[in-house]
Amino acid sequence: TRNSREVLDLFFSEYAEGSSNNKYLEIFNGTGADVDLSQYWVFQNSNGGPMTEYRDQLEGTLAHGDVYVIAHASSSAGILAEADLTGSGICYFNGDDARALVKIVGTDTTILDMVGFFPDDPGNGWEVAGLSDATKDQTLVRKSSVQSGNTDWAASAGTSADDSEWVVLPQNTWDYMGSHPHSFTFDCAGTPNGDAVVDSLGVCGGSNDLQAAIDSAEAGS
Repeated sequence: TRNSREVLDLFFSEYAEGSSNNKYLEIFNGTGADVDLSQYWVFQNSNGGPMTEYRDQLEGTLAHGDVYVIAHASSSAGILAEADLTGSGICYFNGDDARALVKIVGTDTTILDMVGFFPDDPGNGWEVAGLSDATKDQTLVRKSSVQSGNTDWAASAGTSADDSEWVVLPQNTWDYMGSHPHSFTFDCAGTPNGDAVVDSLGVCGGSNDLQAAIDSAEAGS
């Protein structure tokens, strides 16, 4: 088994730990070619434990530039409408259950990406972008600057909004599910354009288009 950050391959582009069973993982293909998903697995644990505690094989073909959404089978209709895979154990998580994206070709196993760290149980969740328990009751979206997975979870999570590979959004925010990447201008840990913090869910984590609309409205006020 080996870890790889140099190889351009699939990676986690979004993670949502929503209310009730509204949970999903999104995987992005930016390799430049369609990918046979039968070579890819999600390894996982529950409340700490080894990476191989549970393993689920993916299925189908993922086109270049597209995403593959794995959702809890009891998620809301909006999530299920975007889901490519349901009914597996992959999305039975509560913030403290690590997930790894793994590629297996013959006897060659490569860990491509991770959310959380094995075999730890962090308690409620892992810190991301300097926000405690960010993997619980939050949605994480990978920044557009990230081009490949990262098996170094500490580096991926980062210590601030600037050095994290993830934008942390409020629970039940799935406006960005179903496509990738997104060009965020700010995130929930910061203040948009240097102005006062805006707590509205419609503003927190806004993209360039949304921010332009906000700026235009403020200019006219």
